Amino acid sequence: MTDQLDNDHSLSGDASMYTKPVLRIYDPIALGMVCPIAWRCSRGTMLQFFNDNVRGKHLDIGPGTGFFLDKATYPVEHPDIVVADLNELVLRTTEKRIIRYRPRTMVQDALMPLQTDEVFESIAIQNVLHCLPGTMKDKAVVFDNLIPNLGPAGVLFGCTVLGKNHGLGRAGSWMMEKYNDAGSFHNRQDDVQSLESILADRFERYSVRTRGAVAFFEGHRD
Repeated sequence: MTDQLDNDHSLSGDASMYTKPVLRIYDPIALGMVCPIAWRCSRGTMLQFFNDNVRGKHLDIGPGTGFFLDKATYPVEHPDIVVADLNELVLRTTEKRIIRYRPRTMVQDALMPLQTDEVFESIAIQNVLHCLPGTMKDKAVVFDNLIPNLGPAGVLFGCTVLGKNHGLGRAGSWMMEKYNDAGSFHNRQDDVQSLESILADRFERYSVRTRGAVAFFEGHRD
């Protein structure tokens, strides 16, 4: 049985949308179809980016089904993985999927400071920012909450779907609006410039690149 980190933060927000039926179809539909067709970025590209940045001691915020954690190639044989999410079903699903790594789980709101002082070599917020409410400036608090737990030479990385100046065609733009109308996304004002500004204010070394409507970002602690 894997360890559960002590955490008294209660569930809040829209994490309840990730039900068993949603998690069951997330990999084939959201990652397998919507990403490459609507956002013009494949899950294979996302996985390669994950592999390029994940380290041996890793914190994953908002893991979804645990797809990237499961498929990743780690730099060590026995990675030390902590998984954090508001939704306990997400945590159980991910924990079961990567049980071979004996992950620890933590109920955690990304908009609140972490409930642990543990330090990590890598922290991922993959496909999280576009789900959070507010503008990109509002979402910057996520970085402020995580940076204290990023160790020396560590990397905080992730990807997010941009809702503004994304260059999508009619079909992709229509789907983007539908996701926002449904409350799954809150990214209408998210653009690459505001993301770069957030990183520049917090990291001496950072990078942002885009593939389709998806921005991939890294912030390095030297």
